[in-house]
Amino acid sequence: MCNYTQREYSCGHFRWIASEWCRDYTITHKRCQPNVTHFKYRAEERCGDCKPKEYPPWENLIKRPNQPVS
Repeated sequence: MCNYTQREYSCGHFRWIASEWCRDYTITHKRCQPNVTHFKYRAEERCGDCKPKEYPPWENLIKRPNQPVS
């Protein structure tokens, strides 16, 4: 089983980050049953989905193609 660290953010979301891959995964690249070995609570931080997007001041100078909203 691969070892994972579970992170809980102040927004209430969870993330599981692999801390160590097992031998089976390194050979086959197929995920196995996770084994959560550490828990981290990040009270001062929101997950990447909930963080406000911060763009550099020069973002408006980049010409991007218009993409239709799906």
